[in-house]
Amino acid sequence: RTGVRVTVQGQTRLAHALGHELFDALQIGVRTGSIGGLLATSLALGGMAGMWLLIRDTLALSGFGSGAAIVSFYLRVGGGIFSKGADIGADLVGEIQEHRQEEDERIFQLQQSMANLEAHRKDRERKGLEGDDEDMLEQLRKMESEMQDIASQLHPIDFLDAVGENICDVSGTCADLFESMVLILSTSAIIGTKGSPVPHFNSGLPFWIVATGKIGCSLVAYYCHAHERYTSRQIRWSLRFNLISVIILVQVVQILISFQEFLAGMIDFTRFWHFCVISLMGQLAPEMCVMFAEYFTSVDYAPVRSLAMNADLGVVQVVLQGFGQGFFSTSLPAALMIVIVILTWQMESHYGLVLLSASSVSGTGFQGGIASYGAVATNAHKIVHLTTYHAMTRHRANICAALGGSTAHAGNTVSAVNAFSAVFNVALTLLAQSYTSLDQNYMQVTGSILSNYSQAGLVTGIVLTFLFCANTMIACLDTSRAFEKFCRESPDVSRIDRLPFPQSHIKPLKTLTAYGTILSMRMVFSPMINTLAVPLIGGYMLGVKGLLFLISGSNVLILCLSTLLINSGQSWVAARKLVLFGLLKNPEGEVIGPDSVHNRNLLVGESIGGPMEDTTGPAMNNFIKFVAVFAFVTGGPAGLYDE
Repeated sequence: RTGVRVTVQGQTRLAHALGHELFDALQIGVRTGSIGGLLATSLALGGMAGMWLLIRDTLALSGFGSGAAIVSFYLRVGGGIFSKGADIGADLVGEIQEHRQEEDERIFQLQQSMANLEAHRKDRERKGLEGDDEDMLEQLRKMESEMQDIASQLHPIDFLDAVGENICDVSGTCADLFESMVLILSTSAIIGTKGSPVPHFNSGLPFWIVATGKIGCSLVAYYCHAHERYTSRQIRWSLRFNLISVIILVQVVQILISFQEFLAGMIDFTRFWHFCVISLMGQLAPEMCVMFAEYFTSVDYAPVRSLAMNADLGVVQVVLQGFGQGFFSTSLPAALMIVIVILTWQMESHYGLVLLSASSVSGTGFQGGIASYGAVATNAHKIVHLTTYHAMTRHRANICAALGGSTAHAGNTVSAVNAFSAVFNVALTLLAQSYTSLDQNYMQVTGSILSNYSQAGLVTGIVLTFLFCANTMIACLDTSRAFEKFCRESPDVSRIDRLPFPQSHIKPLKTLTAYGTILSMRMVFSPMINTLAVPLIGGYMLGVKGLLFLISGSNVLILCLSTLLINSGQSWVAARKLVLFGLLKNPEGEVIGPDSVHNRNLLVGESIGGPMEDTTGPAMNNFIKFVAVFAFVTGGPAGLYDE
């Protein structure tokens, strides 16, 4: 709630700051977004440490994780359904009104007219001519009046996407990262105390790593280096250098703590350097996956530009190329995580995976903050382009919006990697609890790797995962149709003509927000039932062995499928931004605008990719975490399933 409230207040301040300097605007945007990310991860760390200190029972920490999983599931899945349902519903409502069909083209023509006026002014200054400043100001005033006319004619539901951005990119992402950190810390405490020669050190080291990362994230969120001439790619690298500073700080603290235990004789030198390597791999893995995903989804790189340029070849070309780039972008993150898991297992077995996952969430405070910045920048960009004619302000808004698209997408990628690590931890904890309750050493369990139960578990996990995908996509479409029907039948959501803009839209927007909140929460019921059914079916029919394979197989599948959906959806969105921002040109150097066939075909891709990128893809991470937590609670402490 705090993160969303601050974001709503910060987006107008960012829009105002864009009229002055890019550096100041960027500091406002990043600091505003960081509040939600830092607060969520701080509550996760403080809550887990406080619960353990008071209860002193590691298994009781699973209850904290269960509550986090339920709330996070509702916020992420419900928020995604609200956001994309409102977005598609706005398109359906807009098709009823004649002015909506020409909206993008009118805004684009205004942008081009402003750019031409600015170029004409600079040309006269360069030639030393005095000029027609009064005429130019009069034209600009007319354009500004026309822009306000466009904004006032929009249906109130067209502004509902700003609410959806905040719910999806701020509360959804922050709740997701909160859940991942809670699950990783709780399972780290359990695995660290079971079968460990140094329980106090093995259970405490993950907390040292995460707490140090939290301090580092808080420090680097205060300042981001930027210059007026920086592009969005250069600013993105500046943010990445901030994260590298956090990695260095965490490594220094981790090495000092581990070296102290080595000097005390608690661990040998082999384990000492193993811990150093594993923690470094865990910190680098999420950002390496983000870098590879950004290459295929950012407007600054060739794949998105190629997708936009080839859009004139037809809708089939747009859809197939977007999916093709999405499939290819999945390969390296999946291969990287598999290699890292194998190396970690060979070095430190079960506890190595615990340390790896704890290290992977050490920088999520900052990563979640810049993901929330994406919502701030997107909404500020819309405010700027509907209210001002100043060319430099609009240029800065374009840079911040392009950066915000990359950082919001990075938040989804980091969530996928953290979910993969968290579910591995929960599966290991379920294994440990199931066998230690039978007085067996879970680290020495042997037997056939594949059996009829394990194979059935793999297949069941895959089938129910795809069923969840269908559930969330259908929920988005049902929500959009409900929005469209509500706007047709209810006079309370139309703009109030007797009031000036924006007062004419405030009351209808409140009504739409209340309706959409109740509707999206109702639409979550079917995906929730689907999720609860997975561990119950797997546990009662296949036992603990089948359930472990169900979780492990689904975890790998979801890492790949979630990355595919997120990257494919973002590539279509980014390609269309090139057209709407006037950044795409044909071989003759002419600007390709919204009236082109490129834009019409990319709009189809964006409509397909929206639910994939903001709803189904991110929601799958919460799906598998909820499945894993519920499987552990029912199959571990509760002991409902046979061994």
